[in-house]
Amino acid sequence: MIMKNILKYLKHWPALLFGAVVAAIFFAVIFSYQVKSTEVVVVKTLGRISVHDEPGLHFCWPYPIDEIYRFDKRMRCFDGYEGKLEETSTADGQVVVAGIYVVYRISDAGKFFKAAGEVHRAEGLLNNMMRSAKNSTIGAHTLDEFINTATGGVKLKLIEDELRKGIAGEAREKLGLAIEAVGFKSFILPEKITGKVFERMKAERNVLAERFRADGKSEGKNIRDQADNKKREKIVEAESKAKEIRGEGDSLAAIYYSVFQENLELAIFLRKLESLNRINPAKMTLILSSDKAPFDIMNHDMMNISKGKEKQ
Repeated sequence: MIMKNILKYLKHWPALLFGAVVAAIFFAVIFSYQVKSTEVVVVKTLGRISVHDEPGLHFCWPYPIDEIYRFDKRMRCFDGYEGKLEETSTADGQVVVAGIYVVYRISDAGKFFKAAGEVHRAEGLLNNMMRSAKNSTIGAHTLDEFINTATGGVKLKLIEDELRKGIAGEAREKLGLAIEAVGFKSFILPEKITGKVFERMKAERNVLAERFRADGKSEGKNIRDQADNKKREKIVEAESKAKEIRGEGDSLAAIYYSVFQENLELAIFLRKLESLNRINPAKMTLILSSDKAPFDIMNHDMMNISKGKEKQ
């Protein structure tokens, strides 16, 4: 009888196994939840809040005992809702239209949940903080610190740091948000201000151009003065060298002249030969009388004189 009952139950074992698996999955879904690596989970247990950000499977009681709220803990970029582009006055009374953005992340999920409960409402509160910080920070700086042609005149990085500090403290204390960065998304000048800014920038550029031209003239004068000094030095050096060479030539000439004085006719004859050698017959044709020097050496008498001197 017992065996008969066992065999009867075994006929239905697939259905029983399937039911057990479904029941296990059902209880796992009801009594557990999974936390991803990119999120933080807030569990509300009968009004008490607990935060879980460790990735993995966690145990919980089914709803309505435990309520599960998930938030992305990665950084988000937010550029505002109302008033993200609105007129603001600088310290010198100039009107500008400025828009900023913030990069934030949820650093305290419990405080974030209590203050806002969800991202859209939290960003609405953050938007008010951004408008307040933007107006106060821009109002503390002149227009020259935003737009300037001078090197180092623009102080946008300093102003953005001031904005971040102005928003970060309040966002951390009230919303549990960590402000990672703040920057200007847009900075627009109204048409009536644009003309004045362009005129001022043009005047600044003209001043720079005049300064560069003056520097160029001064540098050009220095270069010319240096070139003139080197030119004079080279001329003096060349004249000194020429005098030295002329002195050496005069010394050698004096020696030759002393030799020529011993036989003046031979000296004259050699100078005439030298003159003839310098004439290039390929480049010119001369028709001159043979009585004129130095061609007179071709005369019979002059040749005889030369031969007689050579015999001596």
